[in-house]
Amino acid sequence: MFCVPGTSSTKGHPIRLHSINVTSFPPSVPPFPTSSGEILAVRKSLPIAQFHEIILKCIRHNQVIIISGNTGSGKTTQVPQFILEEAAQQNLPCRIICTQPRRISAVTVSERVCVERNEQLGDTVGYQIRLESRVKSTTNALFCTNGVLLRCLMGKHSSKFLKNVTHIIIDEVHERDQYSDFLLIALKDKLSKNAHLKIILMSATIESDTFSKYFNNCPVIEIPGRLFPIETFFLEDILLNVDTSNHNVKDIRKKMIKSFEAQAVERTKPITVNMDDETILLMNDILEVCWIENNPDDFRNFFMLIEEENISIDFQHTETKMTALMIAAAKVPRTMPLTPHSTKQILDAYHTSVGDDRIDHNLIIDVILHICRKHPEGGILVFLPGFEDIQEQYGLLNSKVSNIHCIRMFMLHSKMQTADQHSVFKPVPSGVRKIILSTNIAETSITMDDVVYVIDSGKVKQKYYDSLTSTSSLAATWISQACATQRAGRAGRTRPGTCFRLYSRMRHSEMDQYTLPEIMRVPLTEICLQTALIIKDESIQEFLNKAITAPSTTSIKQSIKYLQKVGALDDEESVTDLGYTLAELPVDARLGKMLLYGILLKCYEPVLLVVCILSINDLFVIPPFPGDKERAKKVRQDLAENSYSDCYCLLRAYQRWLDARSVQKRKELCNRLFLNHGKLTMVSELRNKLHAHLCSIGVVKSYGPGSVKDLNEFANNWSLVKGILLVGLYPNVSYLEKYSKTMKTRFEKKIFIHPSSVVGGKASKKQKTTDNALCLPSEWITFEEKCKSGRGSMIRCNTVISPITIAIFAGPLSLDDTECITKSDAMEQDHCRIAVDDWINLMAKESVAKSVLHTRRMVHGLFLKFIENPRIHQSDSNERKLLDALGKVLAIEDHTIDVTNQLEYFTKNDKQKEQHHRHYRRREHYNRF
Repeated sequence: MFCVPGTSSTKGHPIRLHSINVTSFPPSVPPFPTSSGEILAVRKSLPIAQFHEIILKCIRHNQVIIISGNTGSGKTTQVPQFILEEAAQQNLPCRIICTQPRRISAVTVSERVCVERNEQLGDTVGYQIRLESRVKSTTNALFCTNGVLLRCLMGKHSSKFLKNVTHIIIDEVHERDQYSDFLLIALKDKLSKNAHLKIILMSATIESDTFSKYFNNCPVIEIPGRLFPIETFFLEDILLNVDTSNHNVKDIRKKMIKSFEAQAVERTKPITVNMDDETILLMNDILEVCWIENNPDDFRNFFMLIEEENISIDFQHTETKMTALMIAAAKVPRTMPLTPHSTKQILDAYHTSVGDDRIDHNLIIDVILHICRKHPEGGILVFLPGFEDIQEQYGLLNSKVSNIHCIRMFMLHSKMQTADQHSVFKPVPSGVRKIILSTNIAETSITMDDVVYVIDSGKVKQKYYDSLTSTSSLAATWISQACATQRAGRAGRTRPGTCFRLYSRMRHSEMDQYTLPEIMRVPLTEICLQTALIIKDESIQEFLNKAITAPSTTSIKQSIKYLQKVGALDDEESVTDLGYTLAELPVDARLGKMLLYGILLKCYEPVLLVVCILSINDLFVIPPFPGDKERAKKVRQDLAENSYSDCYCLLRAYQRWLDARSVQKRKELCNRLFLNHGKLTMVSELRNKLHAHLCSIGVVKSYGPGSVKDLNEFANNWSLVKGILLVGLYPNVSYLEKYSKTMKTRFEKKIFIHPSSVVGGKASKKQKTTDNALCLPSEWITFEEKCKSGRGSMIRCNTVISPITIAIFAGPLSLDDTECITKSDAMEQDHCRIAVDDWINLMAKESVAKSVLHTRRMVHGLFLKFIENPRIHQSDSNERKLLDALGKVLAIEDHTIDVTNQLEYFTKNDKQKEQHHRHYRRREHYNRF
């Protein structure tokens, strides 16, 4: 829902933030559920059912409570229902907001609650996630993500929102993501002025005391989990007991077996004595038990018996003629005791071929085959760090396991379409093994009752950000011990389970106890903007210092400085018109600014697609075979043409994929061009949703001025699109220093172009040198990300831009001519220096400089007028003339330096392009992978 344009906030700016629609209405009395007897029996069997009255009484007498419970306790689905049922019985109006850290959790939990209440989704219970919702004005309980709730707390209308809400439940607070930590600060501040409001924090049995202390020692209710026994195997156990394809491990196991057999023979006296029938029967029984049970204790008992009774080591079973050593040889991996020495032996052998930082996809296959052979039923959940690992594992399983065992595979990832995520929860036919490949999204909240086996890679992909250098690194890192416990707990929901940990006991003991809170390791740009929208009489720094774990002062200051450069905050840290508009868009602030300029400068479609592509990341796959790496590199260069731009390459790749009119043809194209079909599908889905959102908020119109056709008037001008990319990516700019021949940024004296970039490859090919920055058509590059590589840094997703593009589009929205144009005696008489900011300097003739700065003022002045109210902006003939002239000047400049300046695809009729997207949407139900 949108507030009325023009209403003033506490700081005098219009607030147009969308919120949860249902909270515009006062809360109502919920209806009684019509659950079946079977459902009621299931609910009563949950551990939390015994605490029904205790929980409700605690909520009545306290404004904040914490409910802590293990996996399977039922807290996520039952607590909202307890509140709804009590409200129905006492005829009390009620509206509950239940937040989840992930979209899939919000959707699946709301659906489960509806099933238990025997209601349609969206009536009493609904959900709202980014760009998707199922709610009505009558909805009493709404499940949403933390981000959706945060939007409701921004600005003047947060008071009305809180007035219409009776309970807020924050689930999975122990995960410590940046939004949940931020929510706790905001809600704690609101409690004193909203005495009617009840806050319920729900957590696994992790750090409950920390949250209790934060809320003035509020009460904690501990709920035992309904967890069945879980047998855990670490890496050394797996290598010893599972048939593996790793040759190094096979060799060391053979040596260990021989050593074990030799020791067994040495411990036994080879003396034969006459045995009576009773002893023979006893020996036969023990050998049978050794064979069937395969228990090391039984073997030890056997060897003790033959020593004490002086029985030959070669005693044979009367019927099978098997000896103890023959059985031990067959069963030896399970019977061999793991000593510290043997553990080191087998782990050393393994790590000579598999590095500690790698995901061993082949070992995962070995474990899955082991489960399929040894255990007749039960789903398998495999935890992997990222989407690329999931896809690689999917391909291997498809080729190596599906032809041996009857399996059905599913993938679970946060960026997947909601409908695709749903299929994971559906049961599979009898005799079919369900295998789920998932990121850490499956650690909490969502429940898959048919999972019996968990394979834990021990890794998670996390982004770390260095606020001093604005450098980020995304890497697969080791999980915490708390996460390992959560993952193992997924195996014991409905019956005894097994967890296979692909890391050693030693590695587990060295893991951090808890995961570092996200607010301590990510950029705080979005959080700082949201803070500015919430606070009244304090600074951003003061507000964020109230977090459970406060982020560093440096990180906060750098994020504020970035928002000021973008134009979202002014020098007083107050939100600008641009800041309010960016807060409405469900994308990162820099991408939001890029999108707004794309609309204003009538390059809508290519910019919309670039925004979606950068939101998804990594459309190309890493070739599995060394011989394919050069082919993959050539594919990228061919797609990039002469653009010197990774964004251009990615756009062309997406266009080629979209032009393939069937799923099969798209998959074939992806195989040829080393593209990721799953991620391209995500881009298409995000494009459609984001476009629908822009239409719904009135920024894009259905017809006439502001329609898609109107907003794509200059969409084929790649030079103009590059200027728009620079607006969003600034201050991510690097410069090739002529004399030292090194790439520099504001913070680095030397930086490198990432090997995957077409910019470096194109330059190297032209120069025939390994230094990929020596032969660029322009010394300026804008880049999407700066990442660490060893001791140095690299820039990724690069685009070469002309100096005039820098002069017009880089830097702050407003520049003072008298301050940014300077002259010195060392310069030629008619030349001057243009200082775009405190780092970027350009040399030009004085007349040219003044002309460029005049154009800059006109473009950015137009933007400032546009963001006052993007919904009602209409371009006039003068504006169109300006954009036409600007596009031509930029295109001529790019032509002069021999760089691509056109996007041919976007000269197609807009109606034809929209048909492409509609054609895809009709086929969304197909299997995408």
